Amino acid sequence: MDSKIRKNSLQNSNNSLSEKTIWILMSIISLIHGLICISPGILSSYITELKKEFHLTDDKYGNLGTVYGLGSLLGSLIFAFVIRLINNKYLICGMIIINSLCNFIFFFTINFSILLFSRFISGFASVFCFIYFPIWVENFAMKQWINFMQTTVQVANTIGNIIGYFIYLILGTHKWKDGFFIESFSVLFLVMIMILIPDTYYNTNKEKKFNSKIVSNSSIKDVEKNGEIGLGMENNAIKEIIFNFTFIMIVLYRANRIFIFQALNFWFSDFLQNSLSEKNPKVIFWSYSITMVFSSLIGNIFGGIIINKIGGTRSKFSFIAMSVLQILSVIFGFFSPLTDSVLHFTILMSIYILLNSASGIVSISATFAVVSKNLAGPANGVYSFIVNLLGFLPAPYSYAILKKFFDKESYIIIILMLYGLVGFIELILAEIYMRKKRIWLYSRKNYVFREENY
Repeated sequence: MDSKIRKNSLQNSNNSLSEKTIWILMSIISLIHGLICISPGILSSYITELKKEFHLTDDKYGNLGTVYGLGSLLGSLIFAFVIRLINNKYLICGMIIINSLCNFIFFFTINFSILLFSRFISGFASVFCFIYFPIWVENFAMKQWINFMQTTVQVANTIGNIIGYFIYLILGTHKWKDGFFIESFSVLFLVMIMILIPDTYYNTNKEKKFNSKIVSNSSIKDVEKNGEIGLGMENNAIKEIIFNFTFIMIVLYRANRIFIFQALNFWFSDFLQNSLSEKNPKVIFWSYSITMVFSSLIGNIFGGIIINKIGGTRSKFSFIAMSVLQILSVIFGFFSPLTDSVLHFTILMSIYILLNSASGIVSISATFAVVSKNLAGPANGVYSFIVNLLGFLPAPYSYAILKKFFDKESYIIIILMLYGLVGFIELILAEIYMRKKRIWLYSRKNYVFREENY
């Protein structure tokens, strides 16, 4: 009887929301997610021009990426607390506006210290969106569309990067400021539309609290009476997540692949210009587009196909699939810098990105398949903190430091690929652990859990 009450209550909650409005908001979220990622593409494509204009060394230029990661790290630390205290709609819209204003600063100033501060605040504000958007999809997406929506959100940031390169191609080598203006104006226009959508379509707090009580076997009356999770449960949730070995291994793997991807993405143009002596903006644009965007997109689709073939997001074959994709990607990536041809480099690196992106899509599903739905919020916070600390934050600056020790940038890419083997080892450890221990797998449909022995 209680299970029927829980199921009917959840269905009534979902049916009260308009699918049309959810699709509209989903479209806006995807567009904004992509647009706020234009600036990294601009910074990467205009790397030569910016270094000349501000008289920057490689490590100082790398700081533009590092301070952004530092801001993201700080934002991820406080997200879990702030999201429960402030209206979700106004919090996210406010952070989007702050991010846009920070990009406007690039259009009006030439003081490098101010630009560094701007990137720090931009990273702080944007990470709220990066954490919130997947949670929003998890809470509001229709069941038959959830995988598609999650993939769309993930792909949007890569498309944002390519728009940054496209701006470089269209506007020319000395119009980098206009790119920041275009990004800021577009995002502000979209956020005005978001503000018009009712608060009900943003509030993930109520949904998470309700589900937490269901998983703890409380009755519907208790849920309606209490309406919130106690601090004891919050502390236990964080403890459970941190000591979840499988979850931590997946997160460390994702931090590993994001570190490599961000390092390549940030310095891609620099590698083509300095190591392969390619100065043609069109060649750089198409090489980046094929390698970092189209290959990533195809890889995401390929990853989605793999998920369906192995039996869904909760399949016990997820780690095997990730491990195979990871080791294959490292092999192709290792040989990519050993050529002097832009074409051959683009092909080999594209295969690396495709396989790595496919593995990444599978890992997104696996990450939260090993924690219950009521822990999705805290788990996403822990995930974002680790990924920012070990992935986004050190990547740009670490690559710049390595350039001081190696005459050829090709050696740096080889080192990055060798580091990718660490991610492979983390996946193997997670698989071994899952086979030796009894693992909790969670069903999204009924918000209950079951135990399987591999």
